[in-house]
Amino acid sequence: MSDDGGKPQGWHWHEYSVGVAGEAAGACARSLTAVLIGLGGAFALILGGGILAEENLLGDPGLETAVDHLMRISVGFLMVFALVVALIWAVASYLREVAASRALVAASAQGASRQAVPSPDQVASVVNPPASRLSFFGWGNAVLAGVLGLVGLGVVLFDSSPEGWAIALSAIGYAAIMSLLGYACQQWLPRPHAKRRARIATHWSAEDEARAWRRAKGRGAEPLVSGSPKAAAFIYLAGLICVLGFVALQASMVMRCASIPARGSNECNEVYYSSFIERVLSWGFWIFAVSVPLAALLALIGVLLEWTQRQAERADLLASLADPRSRRPDKDVLAFHSERRMHPLARVAAMLSGAGLVFSASAYMLGQGMGLGSQEVFAQYRTEALAAILVSVALFIAAVIGTAIAGTRGRELRNALMQRWPTIPEQPRDSEGKPTRRNRGLVP
Repeated sequence: MSDDGGKPQGWHWHEYSVGVAGEAAGACARSLTAVLIGLGGAFALILGGGILAEENLLGDPGLETAVDHLMRISVGFLMVFALVVALIWAVASYLREVAASRALVAASAQGASRQAVPSPDQVASVVNPPASRLSFFGWGNAVLAGVLGLVGLGVVLFDSSPEGWAIALSAIGYAAIMSLLGYACQQWLPRPHAKRRARIATHWSAEDEARAWRRAKGRGAEPLVSGSPKAAAFIYLAGLICVLGFVALQASMVMRCASIPARGSNECNEVYYSSFIERVLSWGFWIFAVSVPLAALLALIGVLLEWTQRQAERADLLASLADPRSRRPDKDVLAFHSERRMHPLARVAAMLSGAGLVFSASAYMLGQGMGLGSQEVFAQYRTEALAAILVSVALFIAAVIGTAIAGTRGRELRNALMQRWPTIPEQPRDSEGKPTRRNRGLVP
């Protein structure tokens, strides 16, 4: 017999169903986090492409002009998309918290077992301040827009113009709306959330939570969730290649100038080196051009290796659960599969969606003549750009649906693992690296 006696006993954690709306909100929030990472990657590509075009390193004046126009309009789309994605992410995170608390209220009303204590992730959705991300978004935008509006108002008072008044008043109005959003998140939204928490706490007491934690702590120390060493090696190598490519690109430009150009001047005193160094500097652009797709390929290989390992671990865990005499699996494996995770392929799809949407939308708008120029270049690619927009949207939708389906299907396995082999979840750490208390306190 195993050390667990073959059957789950005592208090344990349990993940309760949050319904279709809750699953959709949670999947959307996780996918939008990956989209934000993709937008960060798009920003890095915009910087690289802009440098290449600005320094005339592409070897074709027409191509350099087109790339410059594309990068400039992409910055605007990047800012708009980042703002919209951040807002939707904050709203989806709040809806996930509401769905989790309502699900626990419903479970307690239906007489759920007191020994099946809500999982730490769901407890966090109940005990943490509700709508904290939405509140931060509201107050942050209110401050930025308010400062911009006041500065603009001061300018138009001395130099009145219809455009200036429109911009200043729009910024002040937007700041007022965001202030109202931040106020609502701090004063109005917590009230129903607190009522639901109180109802949940009447069913699961502090002693119930403590017993579930004691049973998990009795199984060993905090796990260190880590993936495949081979996958990590590929991902680290991809990051190293990206850094080396960017350094090579910068060196090919910076080392060419003997001094910093004067203000208002783009020219510098060029320096020439030995034939070997000159040859290395001339390779800077090509090193950068090769390193970006190579790093993407290596990162994809790492993700696939990680996915393959997790699938094998999942199969082993299912076989162990079916055998009452099986030994307790490794704590790191249990910790990973006992918590809800985003599928690695869905994460890649969402990241590609964010980056692809920026450049495809920019290219389409340039082809429509709504940019700074190069309409004749991008007009012939409008169909391709529109197709890329649709593909980017489809990738995001697929990531959300896939994440929701994987989360729903994996709940049975997570509950079985938490019931038979409870494991302490990963703990957040303070500035000194010490673990802090997390996801506890249903009782106010």
